[in-house]
Amino acid sequence: MKTSDGEFNAGQQAWINKRGTIYWYDQYALNEQDSAFAKYDPDRITRELVGTGADIVAIYAANQFGIAYYPSAIWPQHPNLKGRDYVGDLTTRLRKHGKKIIHYINWLDSKHPEWNTVGIAQVPAPFPHQLASWADPARPNGRVYAIPGGQWQNPCFNSPKRDQVIAIAEEIAERYHPDGFHLDMLIHGDICVCDYCRPALEKICGTNNLTRQTIYDHWQAYIDWRSERSASIFAGISAVLRKRGIIAAHNTMAPLFVTSQTCIGEEALPSMDVFLSECFDVFKVPCSDLNSTSINVRWQNALGLPSWILLTSTPVHYAHWPITKALWLIYASACKANGGKVFGPCGVGARPDTTTAKHLLENVTSGLEFYMQDADLDFGAESDARIALLFSWATRKYYQADVNAIEWREEFIGWARLMIEEHLPFDIVVAERLDGPEALAKYNLLVLPNSANLSEHCCRVIREYVRNGGRMLATAEVSLRDEKGARRADFALGDVLGISSQGFSKGHFAVEQPNGPEPASGIFQKTKAAGKIISRYIEVDPAGSVAGMEDPLPAAISRAWPVVTTNSFGGGKSCYIAFDIGRYFSTHGDAHIGRQMAATIGDLLPARQVVVKAPRTVEITIWRQEALNRTIIHLANRSVAWTLPTAQREITEILPVCDVEIELACPLTQPKVTARHAEVQCQTRNGRLLLTIPRLSGAYAAIIIEAENAG
Repeated sequence: MKTSDGEFNAGQQAWINKRGTIYWYDQYALNEQDSAFAKYDPDRITRELVGTGADIVAIYAANQFGIAYYPSAIWPQHPNLKGRDYVGDLTTRLRKHGKKIIHYINWLDSKHPEWNTVGIAQVPAPFPHQLASWADPARPNGRVYAIPGGQWQNPCFNSPKRDQVIAIAEEIAERYHPDGFHLDMLIHGDICVCDYCRPALEKICGTNNLTRQTIYDHWQAYIDWRSERSASIFAGISAVLRKRGIIAAHNTMAPLFVTSQTCIGEEALPSMDVFLSECFDVFKVPCSDLNSTSINVRWQNALGLPSWILLTSTPVHYAHWPITKALWLIYASACKANGGKVFGPCGVGARPDTTTAKHLLENVTSGLEFYMQDADLDFGAESDARIALLFSWATRKYYQADVNAIEWREEFIGWARLMIEEHLPFDIVVAERLDGPEALAKYNLLVLPNSANLSEHCCRVIREYVRNGGRMLATAEVSLRDEKGARRADFALGDVLGISSQGFSKGHFAVEQPNGPEPASGIFQKTKAAGKIISRYIEVDPAGSVAGMEDPLPAAISRAWPVVTTNSFGGGKSCYIAFDIGRYFSTHGDAHIGRQMAATIGDLLPARQVVVKAPRTVEITIWRQEALNRTIIHLANRSVAWTLPTAQREITEILPVCDVEIELACPLTQPKVTARHAEVQCQTRNGRLLLTIPRLSGAYAAIIIEAENAG
């Protein structure tokens, strides 16, 4: 809840910023479906939801087609409810059990096809759907269509839908006073050239001949306009909510895994009170794997908003059947190890008749119970990582003029994945939030993964960080553009990196290494180096591969172009890699590329914060609870059978890991070391703490290091 000046007070903020659980009670029902609400019993539903142990329940105020589940004065109510107030029934009952309530509506619609987006390559065609049997065209919003499941009708964000959802939010807020409110599915998709968008697009492009390339040629102005227009919808809703003390918990998607065209940007953050997104690795989107949720939670923490994660709790090919308990453990562990706050299921849960599969309820209950174990380790805890990975909103937004652009993502995710697999604890920091070098002072290393678009202010902060003794690793086009997308004549951080730009090339090449050339590929930055050249560019056979594959055959060393350059700057040191090596690792995962990346980090770090002997599938994070003077090492085990984690096979078991060894500087003179969910053996040697876990049998364990007399 917000006070009159828009700030949360401490007591009201607690529930959104502490570890908790949510049941996202998906009650989908088609507009034309005899079974919809056929077994509606609010008392039974309440018992089921309370039985899961969730602290928060999200209740659908409408279906995915803009049909209300309460007697709305704006939207038509679903006829199968027969006038009953589904929203009021469940809200009243659940509040008696002390549950926090979030009300949900969806941006998608089924009443106004004339509001739908019109893709730039779309050929106009008659609307393919028929009116529902109960539609009443004579009433406002009465032209309800019978849309089949999964056939989304996405209104343009400039259409009258924007004012309608704000009015709906106000109606729900006034009538039910929920604790939170959620707008889902405000996603952009392709470029829209409907009548609501066209005037603005023609002004941006200076022509009425709108083509994809024309938009790309004016990408900066286009994406700024598009981002502002969608953000203003969230702002309008949140203004309604905050006047009434209701938190905004909209679906912010997962910007790390989708493009700036698809979902929200930095402009929408002021309208969010929590950052809520889904575990996108479940959807098998590009760059996603079992590490993705950990990366996403770290990124959400960097935004300064409580990190809420929803797990799609049904398989992608089923609508009402549960995922396995093993999957629940894997994703809950990722959130526990990385400082996630609220966690719970979403997806299509309840059947249209309002019943839920018994196994789904059992698995949800088990998953939520597991997540809430060890909640005391989260209280007041802060990450103690000594490596920072830089995220730049501007790079995400402007780097590539393409609605499907993922190159920025591939480089960023490649480095994040590499550090998790190398057991290197790291935080994500946001370029636009760096007020001064003190924001980086705790870190021994700052990694800039093709951070192309950086402001002069951000570059000054980074420059001072290195001058003061920091270490920096940067790749590819780092600082070659400003925060508005304009290309600079040279690297703004060139003095720190000891390089100057001489152009670029794209394609295959090889990298000079002690044991012979190693293949690489990507966008290579030609530079003149003032620093020390560690390795050089090797030209490849111009005839190409004998097999027609990515097979760069080394030919000759080019003495002109360095691949890796190191440089001393003030009291610090930098290293520059002249191509998007993280992107190559993200898309291919080649062992030799991973070794190059890990070796570069190892050469820059004054010392490893923690030395770990464990499979790459075990994530290690280190957190501090200063008030209790204790250090917590989280272990999230994602060791699964290699045949299972595919789109075709479910993960059903987590493999035990034996003899995990962890070594770090002892944080206390006489430490008391205990473990949860595993046994730990401990010894100290020369100020170092040597920890051994004989058997990590489950998805999660924690090692607690505190004073001998603690507790």
